[in-house]
Amino acid sequence: MEKVKVGLVGCGVIADNAYLPGIVKMEKADLVAVCDLVEERAKAASEKFNVPQVYTDLDEMLEKSGLELLVNTTHIQAHYEVNLKALQAGKHVYSEKSMTNTVEEATTLIEEAKKRNLKLGAAAATMLSSVNQRIKELIQEGAIGKVAFAKSRNSHEGAAYFPYWATDPTWFYKPGGGPMLDLAVYGLHTLTGILGPARRVTCFSGISDPVRYVRGGPYKGKRIDVEMDDSTLVMLDFGNATFAFVDGTFCVRAATGPSLEIYGSKGTISIPGQREGPPFRLYREELDLGIRGWTEPELPERDNWFTGAVAHMIDCILEDKEPVVSAEHARHVIEIMTKCYDAAREGRTVELETTF
Repeated sequence: MEKVKVGLVGCGVIADNAYLPGIVKMEKADLVAVCDLVEERAKAASEKFNVPQVYTDLDEMLEKSGLELLVNTTHIQAHYEVNLKALQAGKHVYSEKSMTNTVEEATTLIEEAKKRNLKLGAAAATMLSSVNQRIKELIQEGAIGKVAFAKSRNSHEGAAYFPYWATDPTWFYKPGGGPMLDLAVYGLHTLTGILGPARRVTCFSGISDPVRYVRGGPYKGKRIDVEMDDSTLVMLDFGNATFAFVDGTFCVRAATGPSLEIYGSKGTISIPGQREGPPFRLYREELDLGIRGWTEPELPERDNWFTGAVAHMIDCILEDKEPVVSAEHARHVIEIMTKCYDAAREGRTVELETTF
């Protein structure tokens, strides 16, 4: 079986808990190298997952390891530089969210990948989820009629409040981080993946809790002065009187209720907020057909679209097809996230220019 040589950079919490355990089990992946600025983390990942090559310098790994696909799980502020270096070195790239912090940087990466005939994919890979794919099909089939509005809940308390976080979470609260790029990005990818590109955005945003203290782990007790908005509420206009509400905050200690609901002229689609229970529920009301009530469509178990995205990228490389987790889709979401801050600061609705 033909395999793709994979290297991963950024051996932090997400790499250790999600990406590396999944990649080592993939039949078409040959995990050849890991890299991290902190040598102990890179060595620990190498030993835990039996990776033959260990690096602390990205340039050296790109030059010497023989990798074909780079998986970028560094912190958000480093994504653009790492992604660009990998593409310029002739490597395919899958980047954790957000791929960059600006539309201009995203366009540079897209053009660099096209120029070199490389695959460029980006999280959040929510549209690889069979649940979201089925919901999109139902809406396109008219199962809930004309969509009026949707609401997406994405917030939690922030990494500093987690009982245990293995690395320093300070960067989440600094410029280039924040809950929009860390959390709301999931809901924005899902909504735009299901409903299509948004046209306008308006927003309220600010710093609700200006000082945080790390609750647990090796950095327990560290004070963090919050410099990036930690509470952001977004409204999107998709055209044709179809709207959506998205929250992206580090201010939710606990919540109940659905993580996503879409309301249409004939019914509602609801995804539960907890992982137990049905993947989603569908309400339809068509009295002439004798239909009125909730149903629970049967689907496979919920997908792990973190590592599923890497497997998808490998298939795209081997079969020379375009990724569902496209950089163009990621760029559109990046535009929403950057312009929502403009909208909040200026107190107006801002037009969006990108599409996918």
